[in-house]
Amino acid sequence: MFDHKGQIVKVTLAQQYLGTQCYEVTFNDYLTISGDSKLALPTENHKYRTRLVTYKGKRKFLRPLKHTTTEQLLSTPLVDKRNRKTISVPTTDPLSFPHKDLPVPPFLFGFWSFASRSTGTMLAARNTTEFVTEKFKDHGYKVTFKGLANTGEREFIITPSIYSQLIPSVPNIITNNYLLSSPEQRAELLSGIVCAKNRQYDKKSDKFRFSSQNYDTVRRIQLLVESLGGKTSINHDSNKGYYTIWFKIRIKIHPDQAYSAPKIHYGRRYVSKIDLIQPQLCVHIETTGKNNTILAGEGFIPCL
Repeated sequence: MFDHKGQIVKVTLAQQYLGTQCYEVTFNDYLTISGDSKLALPTENHKYRTRLVTYKGKRKFLRPLKHTTTEQLLSTPLVDKRNRKTISVPTTDPLSFPHKDLPVPPFLFGFWSFASRSTGTMLAARNTTEFVTEKFKDHGYKVTFKGLANTGEREFIITPSIYSQLIPSVPNIITNNYLLSSPEQRAELLSGIVCAKNRQYDKKSDKFRFSSQNYDTVRRIQLLVESLGGKTSINHDSNKGYYTIWFKIRIKIHPDQAYSAPKIHYGRRYVSKIDLIQPQLCVHIETTGKNNTILAGEGFIPCL
């Protein structure tokens, strides 16, 4: 398991019990986590968030997060007089999986997965062709430019081909060995993916998007982003059949990214509501971590 800093911890105790008073906590990105009244979250209030901004770049802010149970949250106003959400939970730091030996460098695999064409050529997103082709050259590939696509971008091929290096097991999904690689490798993988198509990054809002009709592919992108400490939300267009994931992230993954210093507000979720749910089986977990926090749910939400 992982603690709230994304570091691996060992489980020392796990006990199941039936929770009688159980609640579901919903966050502003619509992710949820559930448990009984003893489920605690490391929470931030307005004063804490203000202090973080004040201390940022000057000296280390050492004040620990307050561990607040769902029972305590029920008696806490979740919005203030100006209708702003009051309680937030920080996202995890990138999960510290170990470095893996991968068949193809992660940036190149991510780019090839979504940029390769039936003709054998590849096409980078606008303004990223030089950035992308330099990545291939840095890893020893030969890049040969072809004609212009109808969108104005240069087509290119590489030697040797990625396909030839993956035979006989050529995947049609982002495989688990890439999703469970080190933080640096996963950041490179995500960078390759967002450079593969146009309109996946909006500089004005500093927000990324990825669309696909394949829900499993979108969920794997969500897992990838969340494991790097990003926040995501998924929309489904039932008319066109597309799933779209939107996200912001504190890691520079695109050459046009409006990136200076990490934005603090990118690294938190706000509690939107708490609902009473049916009694359910709960698990009490203790770990070797200092504060016994663990990550749970689809968004790797810290709790204890």
